[in-house]
Amino acid sequence: MSAASPVAATSALADSVALFDRSAAAMIATLTSVTVADLDRPTPCAGWDLRTLVQHVADVADAFATMAVTGRFELTPTPHHDAGLVAAATDRLRRLGDMLAAAAGRNGADADADAGLHATDTAQAGAIEYATHAWDVARACAGTDATTRPGVPTDLAAEVLALATSLIPDDSRPPVFAARVDVRADAPAGDRLAAFLGRNPQHTPDTA
Repeated sequence: MSAASPVAATSALADSVALFDRSAAAMIATLTSVTVADLDRPTPCAGWDLRTLVQHVADVADAFATMAVTGRFELTPTPHHDAGLVAAATDRLRRLGDMLAAAAGRNGADADADAGLHATDTAQAGAIEYATHAWDVARACAGTDATTRPGVPTDLAAEVLALATSLIPDDSRPPVFAARVDVRADAPAGDRLAAFLGRNPQHTPDTA
């Protein structure tokens, strides 16, 4: 059976949406600990405080919702007040998850091939985006406490890292991703994922 067959395409979308759901759940779980007082905290994303990062989480979810339909990623920031920022990001993530789940439910032999491809690409990009930013938010909230090891669940991080390494070659990183950072082969999977996407797990956010 060829990779382009309807059954293979359906499986790819279903698997991608399942991975997205786990990444989005990790992202939402980290957001539950974020308070308005935390929004000025520095993050592992260079030059971004937690306010900017959570705003980005919401904006990217909106852009992914469009990408799932059109195949085009167009980021259009929509500012939110601090008091409602976490709620807005969480809401956008859940809406995106519902949209992708609906696309997976429609996918099949009679489904539009482009629609299935757009949804698959969106789910895969979203899985990478939100697992990595879950690590960022958790690390920001941990501050400089070296006894706290933030990150996404190990099995999720390992799966997202495998996906990211298959989709993101070194020569196509800028401007979305920084150069990879070398870490030990036995480092936690979340740290290896973050390092692959340009974070240095050895630096605290205020010195990164």
